[in-house]
Amino acid sequence: MFDAPGTPSKVALLEVRPGCSWASIGKAREDTRLRRNQLEGHFLQRNSPDTSLVIFGSVAREEVTSGSDLDWILLIDGQSVPEHKEQEREIERILATNDFVEPGRSGVFGKMVGSHELVHNIGGEDDLNSNTTRRVLLLLESLPVGNREAYDRVRRQIVRRYLEDDRGLTHASGDVRIPRFLLNDLTRYWRTVTVDFVYKQRAENDKKWALRNAKLRMSRKLIFAAGLALVFFCHLDSAAEDARKALKNARDFSLLTAYIEQQFALTPLDVIAKACLDLNVTDATVHAIFDNYNRFVSILDNPVKRKELEKARTHEDLRNSAAWNEVREVSKPFHDGLVALFLNDDDRLKHLAMTYGIF
Repeated sequence: MFDAPGTPSKVALLEVRPGCSWASIGKAREDTRLRRNQLEGHFLQRNSPDTSLVIFGSVAREEVTSGSDLDWILLIDGQSVPEHKEQEREIERILATNDFVEPGRSGVFGKMVGSHELVHNIGGEDDLNSNTTRRVLLLLESLPVGNREAYDRVRRQIVRRYLEDDRGLTHASGDVRIPRFLLNDLTRYWRTVTVDFVYKQRAENDKKWALRNAKLRMSRKLIFAAGLALVFFCHLDSAAEDARKALKNARDFSLLTAYIEQQFALTPLDVIAKACLDLNVTDATVHAIFDNYNRFVSILDNPVKRKELEKARTHEDLRNSAAWNEVREVSKPFHDGLVALFLNDDDRLKHLAMTYGIF
């Protein structure tokens, strides 16, 4: 997910434009590199070929702030054996010893997860919210630490499932080749996140309501927007032209699979930056998205403001919280910027968003 040394990220390329300066995003990326180096030092030699330690959340998005926790799974691609439980316990021990903040109590992370459910349970009664979350985030915001063989295999098989089960990709009469099975699952995930937010509001008695709401308005929405953009890149990106021809003329999925895997290597912010660089996007839209996301990152990186968000839960708390008011100030123009990106600025992207993203 990290750019090769000396290779500027898409965000860095966008930041070259006059008036663009996003210091908090840059600091978060540098802090992420330090966090990643720590993890690599602890786990570089500790994975077997059938397992990968996979990190999610801010570390994977390159958005580490002072209060970031560490969401992780031990991904197993193969037969489960008793030694895997020992690996899980060893991961827990190392992370706790080195003061990494443990995952939340939802049960989605902090455990070993087999590949079978991720690859084969896409939809249906057995595709639980936890499985959908792990699968979608494995695509959109994940980072392998140490041995990545299992990670690469599982992600490739998930992408193949989305493409090979999508008959519209090979049998459509027109020239548009949008992976709608993948698109619909990304959309389902976003809607599930929004519904689960309200469920947790009741089940957890508004615990950390303001912080979770802030993330829903900003980082969670960013992930979904990046997923939409990636799907539409399959039609808009000139780098995917050969993949589109192979689909239409030979019903060959291999090039599109490889292309999508390459795009999933970008962080969500870099995906949106790529859209801003490659499409007809106004400077106003760029500033609305990135200026406000930069300010959001700075809020989370401020220990006082983050603590204030963690504690705010009642209407009175929210009215009296300067940090919460600041979140509200940045979330509205950020949202408007994403709307402009997908529905206003570029006619080609607008057509795809209206035709495939809504119905």
